[in-house]
Amino acid sequence: MAKKPLSSDSAIVLGKSTPISQYHAFLREATGLDMPGCEFLPWIRSQEGRKLGELIEPYADAAERKSMDRLLAEPRFNFISPENKAFILAFDEEMRALGYDCGGGIGDGGCWGSHMIIYSKVGVKSKSVAARIYIGDYGINLRLFLNGIDKHIAYIESATPYIKRAFEHGDGECKCQPKPETCKFRKSYTLDGERVDKCNGEVFYYRAPKMEHMPEYVALLREFYPVKKAK
Repeated sequence: MAKKPLSSDSAIVLGKSTPISQYHAFLREATGLDMPGCEFLPWIRSQEGRKLGELIEPYADAAERKSMDRLLAEPRFNFISPENKAFILAFDEEMRALGYDCGGGIGDGGCWGSHMIIYSKVGVKSKSVAARIYIGDYGINLRLFLNGIDKHIAYIESATPYIKRAFEHGDGECKCQPKPETCKFRKSYTLDGERVDKCNGEVFYYRAPKMEHMPEYVALLREFYPVKKAK
């Protein structure tokens, strides 16, 4: 069955016969601008019921790559508290100093919340992710992506109790019983003489992060992602 062509008078009705990709294609063609799919999904959800003709200008504005302060000033982010916006802005500045950014957009949060900010390395083909901020009705959560824990164990063992807690037994603990010999989703390391096994999908969270701990987050990231000095 052929897809029904869209027009400026077509209303956004999600979950029906028109796939989201068709709305995306219409707006992309109308504006000449492309918004990543992970950002388009939460945006189009917020526009349900409106006509496509009304969305051309808002889409062009949302698709434009923006600074974090301009992004957070958009009405769709009015639900984020001033305190959490201040944290996001400060963290964004610190990440850019480390050579990471979010690409000028805020995407869909998937199962972690309504929205997500993903920080990856600037200027490289392989987009290795260093951190994410999950955003939802609960507030915000900071997750760091850290590998090779044993190589940095001396730093972690001497870190503040607040930072060290994310590496200890408890949050994100592997629950597999019995544990298979190998598992690509497991992070294992030795902390204070004890083996710790955590599940890769649930580790290194700092829930409801606070501005007062910003120097600790940044120092931890610098330990795992040192800034290379210019030659």
